[in-house]
Amino acid sequence: MQPESAYYSTLQGRVNENILHLQDARGKFLLDKVNEMNIQYFINNVIDMPWCNHFLLAVFIQTDRNLDPRTIGKLFRIQPRMKELFQIYSIPTMSEFNVDIHMYGYLTGECYPEHSNNMRWEFLAWYKTFAYNTKKWLTQKLNQEEQAYFEQFLLQMPSFDSRGFSFKKLAMEQRQNNRKDETDAIVPYLPEIRATARFRWNQMKRLRDAFYKAIEDVQKLSDQLPLEFYYDEPERIGERLYFRLWDKSSFVLHHQEQFTESVVEMAINRKVTYSDENNHFFVEFVKAERIDNDEEADGLWFTEIIQLGVLGKWSQNATEEEIQRKRTLLNLWGYGEEKSKRNPEPFDGRQKGILFQSTFVSLHKDKAEGVLFDVEPFYVACTFGLLAVDVFTTTGARMNELLQINSTKECIQVKKVKDKLHYSFRVTPKGRDEVEEFYISRQTMEYIQIVLRMLKDHFQSDKIPSVEYRYERKHLFPEPKPYYFQYEKKALIAISISSCIRFLLHALRFETQEGNPVAVKSHLLRHAFATEAVQRQKMPIDIVAKILHQRNLNVTGYYSAPTATQVAQAVGELHDVIASYVDIDEAILRSPEELQKELEEHNSKVGVFNKVLGGTCVTDYVCPTKMACLGCKAKIPEPEQEHELHELIELSKYMEERYTEMGLDVEVKKAKEMRKQARIELKEIELIKQYREEQQCEPIIHTNKR
Repeated sequence: MQPESAYYSTLQGRVNENILHLQDARGKFLLDKVNEMNIQYFINNVIDMPWCNHFLLAVFIQTDRNLDPRTIGKLFRIQPRMKELFQIYSIPTMSEFNVDIHMYGYLTGECYPEHSNNMRWEFLAWYKTFAYNTKKWLTQKLNQEEQAYFEQFLLQMPSFDSRGFSFKKLAMEQRQNNRKDETDAIVPYLPEIRATARFRWNQMKRLRDAFYKAIEDVQKLSDQLPLEFYYDEPERIGERLYFRLWDKSSFVLHHQEQFTESVVEMAINRKVTYSDENNHFFVEFVKAERIDNDEEADGLWFTEIIQLGVLGKWSQNATEEEIQRKRTLLNLWGYGEEKSKRNPEPFDGRQKGILFQSTFVSLHKDKAEGVLFDVEPFYVACTFGLLAVDVFTTTGARMNELLQINSTKECIQVKKVKDKLHYSFRVTPKGRDEVEEFYISRQTMEYIQIVLRMLKDHFQSDKIPSVEYRYERKHLFPEPKPYYFQYEKKALIAISISSCIRFLLHALRFETQEGNPVAVKSHLLRHAFATEAVQRQKMPIDIVAKILHQRNLNVTGYYSAPTATQVAQAVGELHDVIASYVDIDEAILRSPEELQKELEEHNSKVGVFNKVLGGTCVTDYVCPTKMACLGCKAKIPEPEQEHELHELIELSKYMEERYTEMGLDVEVKKAKEMRKQARIELKEIELIKQYREEQQCEPIIHTNKR
């Protein structure tokens, strides 16, 4: 009897046989339970190391404990330090590795003094965690004879008191300071981040619409490729974009001097890879020009990513010179760290169809005069990125909460109150086992609808498929669900979402006060959301903790600690309904008197069902600003209520004049602040109106045969 895993033959003879055949309490081989990601990493990076058996045993045991694969993968974080210690102390085997000598020397700075406090702290923390848990499992699961045998593969526990080291506190302080510096760089630009995400998605959709319209025109006629076409962007951009539409055969035939004779012959005869069934269309971005003046046009924001060749796993076949050059550029954008040995891969969707360029385009993009690319994978990335940015910046949700959103009535909640629809999604927050409600705006519902339409079109179905959840705490979600963040019948993971966000927001420049570049990250947006709510909007920390679904107020305090700049804003939008709604007004009329009374009391202390000055309140907790709705983080500005803010500005002018006459300086300042906040919200409403207008703009393409 042996494990069924496909990796069994690879491991056999290279690791300890008794470890390889370890079973759980039900007689199932532990190897068959290990996540593919963990075992692949082990085979590729650990199997030839002196500690391979120790690590394999730890991986098996953590798997049997039902830990998340990502958590188990953190075991491998200690490998670089192990390599360095074995090298500097010339340690040949694990039996000669003495934690109290070698690790202690590292932790005290005896060796590698250039290493940071954080590197030392993480090494000690993860080493002790896995050493303790492995020992505990052996004690609880195996008899004494078995324990005695497997003890040789246990990571040795240190006998020194780790509390005597100061690097943990210093590392924590440094990490928190770095995070707050980055948050400080982001907070003032939250409106710009949201607006840029919207406008760029609109631009990508116009390009996609023009692309498919050009394909439609070509298919009506024969022998029309390449087809040159252009269209004008909206007035805000004021540019004309020029493209060529190609398929594989036409591209080869128009660049014959750069292909072999056999390839040209296949393209002429449309055989093998150039057959109709293997054919596909792609575009070449030729140029952009200003419509009204001679200034240099910006063109498409993502062309430099293609030109520099940093899509996907760009470093795999690159020369050392190319790697260093591209690393420098990526570091300048804030996508990597200069001291890190890992090559940053900020635009790796990790999944076919997302930022994924076809083999033909990838191989031959340098043969084109302009910038060659596949349209659909970029549109998909922008669409997922748009929804992610909106959810992160309007709810403060975590990545795992975002990835849980799915197309079921248990998740998407739509209620009708006072003739108005209100929206939320229900997911399980970090550290909880039950779902909790996250209130969202109608704008977010519109973006969910956009993602839904994209997926239906992709799957050519009226429903999106149910897929397995693939991110943290996977064991809580064993049943497949129709998750919105999925593609090619696979649920997305965090790296995919992060890549979509970076692609959508690429070249937005944010810097710390020291001038260090900052890249937008999901958790950074969560910090920015909390910081703004507490420091600018003066929301009580306990209310913000509930909005963020955090139990520990100390953590919320850290998240919301003040930065150098605080800008108030919140964005809203109106649009489609995605699920059936519950008419609470109708239901309450049929309820007993005590229920009517309860609802009245509920409405008196929460705002989630209430229309407020200039917008709609979306918090279901005690009012965080004591009914001072102007500028409140929990309010979504509504363009339909723009007139209310104009009236408020006029009122504030009268109040300022009157209070000045009365000598009430504090009240004068309040009136000025009122006017300031109203103008901020009006600017946001103007962006919303502009975005809506551009969303309705359909490109009028002009074509001509080359």
